Amino acid sequence: MKLEQVHIDQIRTAFEKMQSKEDLLHVLNQAKPLVYGDKAVPFELKQLTWYANPKLGSKRYAEFKIKKKSGTERCIHAPVAGLKSLQKTLSFVLQCVYEPHNAAMGFVRGRSIVDNAKLHVASKYVYNIDLKDFFPSVDQARVWKCLQLKPFNLNKASSTGQQYMKWADFKEEYLKTEEPVTFLKGKGRMFANTPYGTLYVASNFDLEKDKYVLLGGSSLKTKDGKSLEGTLWLVNKIPETSRLDIANIIASLCCTEMEVERKNEAGEWEKVKRNVLPQGAPTSPVITNIVCQRLDYLLSAVANRFGLNYSRYADDITFSSMHNVFQLESEFLKELHRIISDQNFHIKESKTRLQKDGYRKEVTGLLVNEKANVQQRYIKQLRMWLYYWERYGYARAYDFFLQKYISEKGHVKKGKPDMVNVIGGKLDYLKMVKGADNELYLKLKGRFDALTIVNKPLEENISSISPVNIFSIIDFKIPSTNMEETHQQNTNRLRININPIDSEKGQNKLKRQIIIKKGESLPHEELLENNEEEEKELDLSKHKPIDVSKFLKYFQNGKLKWLTQRL
Repeated sequence: MKLEQVHIDQIRTAFEKMQSKEDLLHVLNQAKPLVYGDKAVPFELKQLTWYANPKLGSKRYAEFKIKKKSGTERCIHAPVAGLKSLQKTLSFVLQCVYEPHNAAMGFVRGRSIVDNAKLHVASKYVYNIDLKDFFPSVDQARVWKCLQLKPFNLNKASSTGQQYMKWADFKEEYLKTEEPVTFLKGKGRMFANTPYGTLYVASNFDLEKDKYVLLGGSSLKTKDGKSLEGTLWLVNKIPETSRLDIANIIASLCCTEMEVERKNEAGEWEKVKRNVLPQGAPTSPVITNIVCQRLDYLLSAVANRFGLNYSRYADDITFSSMHNVFQLESEFLKELHRIISDQNFHIKESKTRLQKDGYRKEVTGLLVNEKANVQQRYIKQLRMWLYYWERYGYARAYDFFLQKYISEKGHVKKGKPDMVNVIGGKLDYLKMVKGADNELYLKLKGRFDALTIVNKPLEENISSISPVNIFSIIDFKIPSTNMEETHQQNTNRLRININPIDSEKGQNKLKRQIIIKKGESLPHEELLENNEEEEKELDLSKHKPIDVSKFLKYFQNGKLKWLTQRL
């Protein structure tokens, strides 16, 4: 389903009306088709309750480590499938409600690392700092408190009380009777008809206890999902509802207990167990943007005061300027360290760097000396993979690719990486940085498209290729070659032997030799000319089928370069 502004407005409105966890469930189910598609299965209340239980611990996350570029290891907590779908949907809901600070570039709809880099292009000085243990440095209590503030307002002050009255008062004021009310037996529930609508009896109702008439809220629904908002219910107890309870549930869904580092009273780092944001949860990036709202505001103010550009991409903070205010013990650095410390973050000194004119300047992996651009080694690697694929074929190129990929990444998810997907992703990234009309991108993309059309299917799934599929995607242009000049120098036709596509035993016998006109659809059911004076059937025993796979290997960029057999 395509996301439109009307969908975002609907999510915001529903979020503002939430009063209970049933309402939260309703909002999540309203948002889930926008994340997973129309066929998404709705969440159930028991799922929400189960995964919000912090006592589950290791049952909610799978822990593993991946190697960083520096050689150290990064600990990842990946949520199990059920929790991941909840977190992914919740992340979408929070992004609909929350408008990030202008300086926040990471994990924000409509912003990217390119936007982050462009802000610092052509600056004489670029100053980069990283925040230590960014996600685990945010405690659950901090998440809970931020959700109580604007624009979420998940607090007691914004909670709406339940509308109810005592049963005796309801009979006297509305039913105008002191006589017993007759209740009827419905499908699984007792009810009574009143002038103000049907009055339902709660399933756990006890005549001997206190009795109240409760007005159903927006979260009350039938098993079929039909809303019961505005209906009347006879109950023994008025349920306590508070938007603060929703903040508790969201904070529990987003955090988990793990061992983290914290400074003690002596200023020394020590390991303690805390409920924090895990690195690997879909909700962690958007939650950190919410938590860092105050940080972004203060650092933007400092940047304006000193005439600097400021941006933050997750834990990567960048300042840039045409003048140098980054000297040790400078007023700017003192203010910077004070603000970050006050916001309960810590700078990772080993990754702090000042980049000056005359040297390569880099912001979130992109060069910013003259324009936002990828590094040269990125282009060289792309060219290398494409060359190996063209020169040695997919199978041999993949062996070399896999060895290099694993050595660089250090960790591979389920199964082996797909070289086609990896190269395609790198080309998409290049397109995002350089633009869709960039000459270098178009050249590399053309080589990649030619290889995906010709080579990879031949190695992996040659049985799926048929002449119909082949000739529908290729614009035939006959090259001027000595081998064909006798018959095809002045014609717009290609002559080739075609195996029958409807053979029960597969493409294993030659049917006839034909001349195929440009744009002709296959298979062709009639005998065509053979460049001879008269038409005649051919002796099949004297002809060997052309292997279409070999024929295709010589197509590059959609144009015919060579034929594999004299015709």
